[in-house]
Amino acid sequence: RAVSDGALILLIFGAGLVGFASERIRHDLVALLMLAASVLLGLVPAAEAFAGLGDPAVITVAAVMVLSAAVSRSGMLERLL
Repeated sequence: RAVSDGALILLIFGAGLVGFASERIRHDLVALLMLAASVLLGLVPAAEAFAGLGDPAVITVAAVMVLSAAVSRSGMLERLL
């Protein structure tokens, strides 16, 4: 390989950092693009790319985010203040 795996990882993380900081693209899309690049470049095995999404901690964080968005959109927070 002409470029080492470490250099590719640094490139992906650097691009991700720019994507997160610029806020031009949604953060979830930036993260998925980083994962897709890692798989396409052979840095992460395709069979293991989404293995972490089944972790209870990830599911809990996702559930809390969905619930907080629902409460925010319902207008309940404005009524409490």
